[in-house]
Amino acid sequence: MKLRITITVFIIAQGILTFGQDTLKLKDAIVLSLQNNYSISLAENTAKISEITNSAGNAGMLPKVDLNATRSYALNNSKAIYFDGRVRDVPKAKSNIQNAGIQLSWTIFDGLNMFIQRDKLNELEQLSNTQLRGVVENTVAQVSRIYYDIVVQQEVLDLYHEALQISTQRKQFAKARLDLGGGSELTFLQATVDMNADSANYMKQLSVVKNLKSDFNLILCRDISTNVLVEKNIPVDESLIYEVLWKNVQEQSPDLLEARSAINLANLYTKEIKSVQLPRLSLNSAYSYNKSQTDVGTFTSNRNLGFSAGLTLSYNLFNGFTNNQKIKIARIREESAIQDAELQELTLEANLQQIYTDFQTNLKLVRFEKENMKFARLNWNIAQEKYKLGGMNDIELRDTQKKLMDAETRLLQALFQCKSAEIELLRISGQLSGSVDPVK
Repeated sequence: MKLRITITVFIIAQGILTFGQDTLKLKDAIVLSLQNNYSISLAENTAKISEITNSAGNAGMLPKVDLNATRSYALNNSKAIYFDGRVRDVPKAKSNIQNAGIQLSWTIFDGLNMFIQRDKLNELEQLSNTQLRGVVENTVAQVSRIYYDIVVQQEVLDLYHEALQISTQRKQFAKARLDLGGGSELTFLQATVDMNADSANYMKQLSVVKNLKSDFNLILCRDISTNVLVEKNIPVDESLIYEVLWKNVQEQSPDLLEARSAINLANLYTKEIKSVQLPRLSLNSAYSYNKSQTDVGTFTSNRNLGFSAGLTLSYNLFNGFTNNQKIKIARIREESAIQDAELQELTLEANLQQIYTDFQTNLKLVRFEKENMKFARLNWNIAQEKYKLGGMNDIELRDTQKKLMDAETRLLQALFQCKSAEIELLRISGQLSGSVDPVK
């Protein structure tokens, strides 16, 4: 038996599969994480164990058959004194005993407990598969978030690199003008300070990107130093509808399904306790062979061969009210499980509403920042021309450049927040992964 994980990743369907030859696709990253992730392997093993143990035998529905055989020898000094005064003294008396038989025991009725156990095993198998789905959902969400975080931080790194190039050119231009006697030392010093600041920002951002890639490789369970190249596009699905998401939460959310399984298991435990109050009927049968040979006794040889069968009926009349106490405790646990599931549902609904609100807000911010960046880019182009013509000083140019960088950074942050919210909405509603189906 082995389990096959069928992954249906919503993000992959967004047209992001056309990367460069050396670019790691999100689809491939997810496949790597699902193949190598230790948490998923452990959850898969738990699901396999639940599948194997879910059998009629473990539920107590099948008979038990035992084969027994013994053979023993004895050598004793025997002395027997009878009431009539006879004495029988046999030194080194031998005895040879042989027993063999096959026994069958089968519980025909146990208060329906065997059927309760079968339902419990089915529920536990379903629960382990649900927990496996939850681990898969969390892994896919984690991989996707870090992937897009790398995309954003790489874009920010490119912005700092561009800023460093501009400030380096400004410093070279200011140095040339100073050497020709047409510039000022203050302008040169300002350009130097700006270049050093851009260099520091670039180096810090380079460290951020490197650390993110290390974390990404760690999730993929591969060499930490492996280079990671990601695509630059961050697709956002604007068609998500709250009502559809909430319906999916109620039907597919692993957290909610686990809570409902807890209710079912608590209910089955209550039934299991109640089943003890009913009578038990068992069938016992055997086919046995017995032979004994001895130098002392009534018979020198005795052999028995045959079949036996019988029914055993047992019914507990009184056990100190312990069953009643156990039933009361089981009902309390059942009520607790119901309340926990209701709390889980309310929590998921609140989280869904909050994340969906954040998603919609960031969608608006993305549209706004895209429009704002157009103006910031246009303003920067005009400023560059004015600077070349001497109509703008270094401080004004630097300020215009900073406004453009801020606009681009805000857009990237809004895109990432929007994508993160989208991923979380899909995770909560159980749509990042498909199902875990047993394959025989």
